[in-house]
Amino acid sequence: MGSSGLGKAATLDELLSTCIEMFDDNGELNNSYWPRIVLLMHRWYLSSTELAEKLLCMYRNASGENCDEFRLKICYFMRYWILKFPAEFNLDLGLIRMTEEFREVASQLGYEKHISLIDISSIPSYDWMRRVTQRKKVSKKGKACLLFDHLEPIELAEHLTFLEHKSFRRISFTDYQSYVIHGCLENNPTLERSIALFNGISKWVQLMVLSKPTPQQRAEVITKFINVAKKLLQLKNFNTLMAVVGGLSHSSISRLKETHSHLSSEVTKNWNEMTELVSSNGNYCNYRKAFADCDGFKIPILGVHLKDLIAVHVIFPDWTEENKVNIVKMHQLSVTLSELVSLQSASHHLEPNMDLINLLT
Repeated sequence: MGSSGLGKAATLDELLSTCIEMFDDNGELNNSYWPRIVLLMHRWYLSSTELAEKLLCMYRNASGENCDEFRLKICYFMRYWILKFPAEFNLDLGLIRMTEEFREVASQLGYEKHISLIDISSIPSYDWMRRVTQRKKVSKKGKACLLFDHLEPIELAEHLTFLEHKSFRRISFTDYQSYVIHGCLENNPTLERSIALFNGISKWVQLMVLSKPTPQQRAEVITKFINVAKKLLQLKNFNTLMAVVGGLSHSSISRLKETHSHLSSEVTKNWNEMTELVSSNGNYCNYRKAFADCDGFKIPILGVHLKDLIAVHVIFPDWTEENKVNIVKMHQLSVTLSELVSLQSASHHLEPNMDLINLLT
């Protein structure tokens, strides 16, 4: 746990006080990751509006000789929240209202400096997260085949990665939380769409192979998809890689013995390597190692990390008997969630052709 003094359980107020005290008089953090974990994870326990309300209450009711100093540190904590999780202050109307109220109270108490710390006026807009775009219904029969035949593996891989990343970066903390707690996709359109994209790609792979009449032609399609999979691995897009390999491993294709005899030994070797990479053996140990070994832009196999979250959720209770936050659970969940959330803002250098994107969708 480190030297935070939080032990294995703490009340929300104790957690907040500990985090606030970690800021020095200049607003610098004394090398602690706790404020970040608490701000990332707070919605597991209470809404952002309720958290801001608690902080405002502490701010209002501060007393004693150190009350000026404590109030300043609360404002540093608020500023840290705004800097680290700006989207929350753009999307959560209750939180925006509480932030305004915070500024009013600071003004009434005569703390001009505090008002400038709690400033959300320059936060970028996250409109794209609010809107779940409606898909246009286009007759696509035949178009996907055309697309597949004419595009190079790298073009296909890049366009699939663009689609995957667009879908992945929309998933919010609350979407993950809802899925883990309820164990289903009900009322979770963002995550549902991400999983539908995964399943859609797998089915498309199967259809493309099975749409060809001769074993030789089917082997050519499989060869092309293996090359797409290699490019997806280079792009560090593990989720679509899993979808493509899953599609090729489907029983409708694996039983085509004659088709397989037309594959070159090189392609068969690559296929086996890819299958090995995303196999569930040893709790996906090959994937986990490959994923940990690459940095920068990468797209995780969402299903694996959702399973991790569910495993932690099932083992540990959220609260201990004394109504304290179970800090062991909070920390373990934060390891996975922190990675998923930070990867959403990794930038890619893909420049897709939007007509192709629409066709693929």
